[in-house]
Amino acid sequence: MFRLMCFALLTVSSFAVLANCDRIKVNGEHNWFDVSYRVNSHAPLQGLAVDLANRVFAEVGIEVDYQAMVPWKRQFLQLETGDLDVIIAAFYNQQRGNKFVYSEAIGVEYSTAFIHKEHSDTYRGAESLVGKRGLQLLGSSFGDQFDSYAKQNLTISKMADLDRAIKLIALKRADYFLYATHGGRLKIAETEFADMLVDMQPSISKQQIFMVMSKSSSCLEHLDEINQAIRRHRDDF
Repeated sequence: MFRLMCFALLTVSSFAVLANCDRIKVNGEHNWFDVSYRVNSHAPLQGLAVDLANRVFAEVGIEVDYQAMVPWKRQFLQLETGDLDVIIAAFYNQQRGNKFVYSEAIGVEYSTAFIHKEHSDTYRGAESLVGKRGLQLLGSSFGDQFDSYAKQNLTISKMADLDRAIKLIALKRADYFLYATHGGRLKIAETEFADMLVDMQPSISKQQIFMVMSKSSSCLEHLDEINQAIRRHRDDF
């Protein structure tokens, strides 16, 4: 009996150690210029959300363990299974909200349709996208309202490569590309197509950006501290 009790105490103690959050597994979108991105598949994650996350978790006293690049949709699967603790920047939609825990907002992002400038006179809001060939990145979301509208009314192909999407619009092989307004402008300005593409106004959506946490993460016990640190540092986002 004494041995059984010792074993039970050791087991409980072991689980307590495992449950401590002194290291947090983190990842983020690799195509979200300049919020969360990589210059190539082997490069470290960088961007405004990375800078904020580093400050927030350092203040809370948690060491950040950035994971290798994996596709965006797979990161959400890893959040579900507990193989990942946090995605450092993502929009909210109801499907994600049912599965994960959201931090306080870390920032705001407008999204729009990027188009060839020769066609700019024919675009005036989301209704002008009907009947045209659209592109968006795999796993991207522009809020429940626009996502629902797009599903019912628009023809959009999904792809994994941001540079290729920009090139296809420039070559007129597709009509528009849905992406974050500020980041899209910065990214396009660095390409050879800078003088060929413009963004449609008005924007298709305005969304808050959040850190998204796994419900299985032991670091959830620090959520209040994380939110307090976000409030102190998000003005720098």
